Amino acid sequence: MCRMLLFSSVVQFSLATAHVIISLLELIAAFATSASAANNYFADPGANELFVGGFFVYIVNTFAQELLLIWRLYVIWDHNFKICIMPVILWMLHCSIASIAVSGFIPATATPLSRNVHSYGLAGWGLETGVNFLASGGIAYRLWHAGRRTAILTGRHFNYKASCLIIIECGALITTCTAVMFSLYAANKPEGLVGVGAATQITTTSPLLIIARVGFSMSKRKTISTETTLAVCPSPLQE
Repeated sequence: MCRMLLFSSVVQFSLATAHVIISLLELIAAFATSASAANNYFADPGANELFVGGFFVYIVNTFAQELLLIWRLYVIWDHNFKICIMPVILWMLHCSIASIAVSGFIPATATPLSRNVHSYGLAGWGLETGVNFLASGGIAYRLWHAGRRTAILTGRHFNYKASCLIIIECGALITTCTAVMFSLYAANKPEGLVGVGAATQITTTSPLLIIARVGFSMSKRKTISTETTLAVCPSPLQE
């Protein structure tokens, strides 16, 4: 499991770094020319190799994040593949449709409002939202159900509430970002495409928030445990 998380983190950070480099080159290309060219950079991105390359990096990073989320769903449901069938189907559809949408920018006449680009782009972001919603919801439900069952068997308080909130928090962060871009793009505004830069970084860091929050919780528990031990059994120096 640790190797899988390490591998996915390396892949996503590499893709995010590549996207930052491409974004820098895009800014240089846009603002090194006239002001009108800069204003039309995202409004007329047809045949722009940097734009198409950056968008491909973004969707591949998104595919990796969704696949990692589905893998977590698979693991937390005791390696039950049946629970992952619907998210996997949506993920495969998202991979196909998003790739078609980005490929639509390759012709020189393509614009963000071209029929194929616009329709496939909206469908891709809709499928991305569906994958994140189903996978995050499935993980949160599993933790909630496990907490209730533990409380019934042991009579103790619900112990998985913090874990549920972490999963919901990370899923909501990605879903909100996607929903904002979807809304702007559906309103025929190129600002939805500009948000891809921020979305790439959010997609990369959100899965790591779970690891960070769990690490903080474990450190806090160790600190509390150490303080309790010292209070019950003080060290010789304190006597």
